Amino acid sequence: MKNSQLLFYLDDDEEDLDFFKEIAEELGHTVRGFTAGRIMLLVLETEIQKPDMIFLDIHMPILNGQEILEIIKKSDSLKKIPIVMVSGAYPKKLVKQFLDLGVNYMLKKHHVHDYRESLKELLDHHLENYKATS
Repeated sequence: MKNSQLLFYLDDDEEDLDFFKEIAEELGHTVRGFTAGRIMLLVLETEIQKPDMIFLDIHMPILNGQEILEIIKKSDSLKKIPIVMVSGAYPKKLVKQFLDLGVNYMLKKHHVHDYRESLKELLDHHLENYKATS
């Protein structure tokens, strides 16, 4: 039974990347962090092992989270990977837009304790869904 998940996290803020990685690894998961969308896309396309879930920060230079999401969802080899959009705020219009584009989850950046609990809940929920469909 698979308990540890491979997570890809894209964020141009290295402190946020480190914070996410620390929390996810405490929860028993492996994280590959990226600060550039093009690099993450290259790794996704070229490496055999795909992540169990991808976390995308919305506000990114060059390719933003939405643009990366759209590229992933158009790829036959990647489109089934669950996507989580991460941001400090989610206006209702933005939530609907991302859900229409195929986002599986939306995670709001919180204070340390809240963020850890939200991430744990999301990953546990995904793991339960994974077990139910395996």
